[in-house]
Amino acid sequence: MNLVHFLSQSTGSIGILGGLVGGTAAAAKNIKDYRNGDVTETQAAIEVGKETLGAGVATAAGAAAAGLVGTSVVASVLAVITVSTGAKFLWDMGVDKIEESLVEKDDLDAELAETAETAEQA
Repeated sequence: MNLVHFLSQSTGSIGILGGLVGGTAAAAKNIKDYRNGDVTETQAAIEVGKETLGAGVATAAGAAAAGLVGTSVVASVLAVITVSTGAKFLWDMGVDKIEESLVEKDDLDAELAETAETAEQA
């Protein structure tokens, strides 16, 4: 039994396969960006992790939707496309909000540290 046959036995396993595919695509893109100096190693690793997880979740959601639709190939394909796209969109929105809140927290921490330093000097 090869990897695809093994992973196609359950929705969760299909999600793992989707994560592997999405993660390798993200890795290829981030290797190029790293070599061009557009991202740091840390930024590239974080991006690959986010894309791997997001692609896995989206693939699993799409596979579950296809299972609910039944045996119609056209309906299953449309379900996979629609649900996977929606799941990945929501995943990206959620991750973006988390990142924004972390950046805001870092900015606030830096501002507080600067204020404390200024107060100590006064």
